[in-house]
Amino acid sequence: MKFAEQASLNNGGAKASFVAFPHPIQGVGKDGAYKKAEEAWPDLLKAATEWTPPASDPNALKQDAAYPAATFTFKGTTTEVSQMFYDKGWSEGIPITPPTPEKVAAMLKGTTRKPNEVIWEVPPRKGQLTVELVATYAVMAGCKPSYMPVLLAAVDAMKDPDLNYNGPTTSTHPSGVLVVVNGPIAKKIGLVSGRGAAGGGYQANSSIGYALSLITDIVGDSRPQTNDQSTLGWAGNMIATVVAENVDESPWEPFSTTRGFSKDDNVVSVFLGGPPANIKDQSAVDSVGILKVFADTVNYAGQNTTCAIDKDVVLLICPQYAEKFTAEGFDREKVKAWLWENAREPAGKTFPDKCDQCASKSLNTKVDNDTMVPTVSNPDHFQIIVVGGAGAHAQYWPGYSSWLLPNTINKTMVSVKVKE
Repeated sequence: MKFAEQASLNNGGAKASFVAFPHPIQGVGKDGAYKKAEEAWPDLLKAATEWTPPASDPNALKQDAAYPAATFTFKGTTTEVSQMFYDKGWSEGIPITPPTPEKVAAMLKGTTRKPNEVIWEVPPRKGQLTVELVATYAVMAGCKPSYMPVLLAAVDAMKDPDLNYNGPTTSTHPSGVLVVVNGPIAKKIGLVSGRGAAGGGYQANSSIGYALSLITDIVGDSRPQTNDQSTLGWAGNMIATVVAENVDESPWEPFSTTRGFSKDDNVVSVFLGGPPANIKDQSAVDSVGILKVFADTVNYAGQNTTCAIDKDVVLLICPQYAEKFTAEGFDREKVKAWLWENAREPAGKTFPDKCDQCASKSLNTKVDNDTMVPTVSNPDHFQIIVVGGAGAHAQYWPGYSSWLLPNTINKTMVSVKVKE
């Protein structure tokens, strides 16, 4: 109820009438749905006949001026500053670098964009995000000024309305952000593409990921205590995964060229989804054997992306797999085609109830419970990117968009060119 009331204020500045239905709503069956409706009926009737809209509160959405950011004096240790920021809801609980005016000014030197530019009203709170505020969180997260163009490009991608960032950031699903960087800027700023790139231990990867999460969670007010409704959550809610594509060890053209850019362009691609599932096969002697494991993984039950949904998913694959595929006649497009043809399960077996109805629409053909159904509606929805070092591993990132609500989000990935 509190979340619904806050969403109403965020989007209109006035309170609306709500009746609470206790969780869960889905998966209760017809009898369970009728029971919930009957129990809520008195409140529904009262809301419909007795509730009177209160006067709109002009201060409900009032925010401090977006620019310049307010400053204050605090006396204490760095540890005490970090605790104060957390207590006030300005951080995630990880120690921060205090964003002094001098450090923010130095961070702003990493971009030519004006500090007073409002670049996003971050959902769900619609907090105004300026370039100066991006620099502030970059300082807090331990970024260098040279990271600013990539950080700002990631924000530019995330604000694309087709991503509908409001959905994943307030969902019960443990959604996360995957950022893939292509172009000379990756090496220029020290973004890692090889061993352990999607984990910790690398300053550029980790600090940009942390800054992005601070921006979305604090400016957008999407934390577990407020608007983030994730049932369990995961580490990707707190630090976005940021990697560069391993173009040096990839046998294929850069991923960014599949998105319509030149191989020399600096490009940031943002994907909403996860959590990722690891794919491992160290016994197959040929590509088809490896791809069978891939196929089994992308069809796993329990993910949002099922039933031939018309949305993207991501495969981060190690150089070893990419080289083997290529040597045996599988380029990126042939891997996509093989997976789409072979990564299928009967609609009534692995996939959820009523999968046949969703798949019938997205595949434009009659589907019943015995029809072999792919995870996505066409091969081009498999976004394949070479990342990582030695070893036989890959990651499958399912998308956020659910087959139950296919129109709540138009895209799961957006790519933008970096502005220096």
